[in-house]
Amino acid sequence: MMAVPAPACEVEKVGEAIEATMVSGGVWHIVLCRPSKRNALTLPMFGALAETLAIADAHTAVRAIAITAAGPVFCAGHDLKAFAQWPQHPGDPVPRFLHALAQLRKPLVIGVHGAGAGIGVTMLLHADWVLAAPGTQLRMPFVDLGIAPEAASTLLLARHVGALRARSLLLGGEAFSSEDAERWGLVTELAPLEALEARVLQRAAALGAKDPAAFQRIKTMLAEADAVHRRIDDEVDAINQALQARKSASGAAGVAA
Repeated sequence: MMAVPAPACEVEKVGEAIEATMVSGGVWHIVLCRPSKRNALTLPMFGALAETLAIADAHTAVRAIAITAAGPVFCAGHDLKAFAQWPQHPGDPVPRFLHALAQLRKPLVIGVHGAGAGIGVTMLLHADWVLAAPGTQLRMPFVDLGIAPEAASTLLLARHVGALRARSLLLGGEAFSSEDAERWGLVTELAPLEALEARVLQRAAALGAKDPAAFQRIKTMLAEADAVHRRIDDEVDAINQALQARKSASGAAGVAA
């Protein structure tokens, strides 16, 4: 089947390379829109995502939230150049986004296609429904980057795929397919690329039509929010420490030279 490109960037710009608009069914549709860089997230993009998620979760007209991406790839993860702007502390863009993602109580549906890495995979752990195009390649390469995972993935991944497989994915850092992810429990369902966005928005509208009080109560019970937020902070601290150690080692090597 011939690949059909993901939708081009359009609608309201809410930050650097982040687009969002309200669509039918009260769905707040967020689009990652930096296709020339494989939708790798910069710190301004993390900040814009945090802001738009918080606004959508608080706005009474929003019944559900959907996240998709423009271009051939969903999200290549954290822009590697942006690590130079770490450390990240409470209130900074990365922790703000991760905590906003974890504290959403409205339905969150994510559609992935092409490839996802790092945060492009770990954010799926916070979705209520994940749709993926067949053949999508996913990877969590944190061990090869010399840093800790993020988004409470060291806690949540095992709940989705089992402890042994979570170890292999995080410690091995190897790629896996959306078909694998669907079998293991990380992806809810597969959808053809040409229908992916429409299916994401349909599913978000369907979940948004549920009784909001009941939906949020059940989601809260499933979330174990305190443990998730603590783990997010622990992982960010571990990344800070790894990056600081790398900077110190690089500085010491420069002096020795």
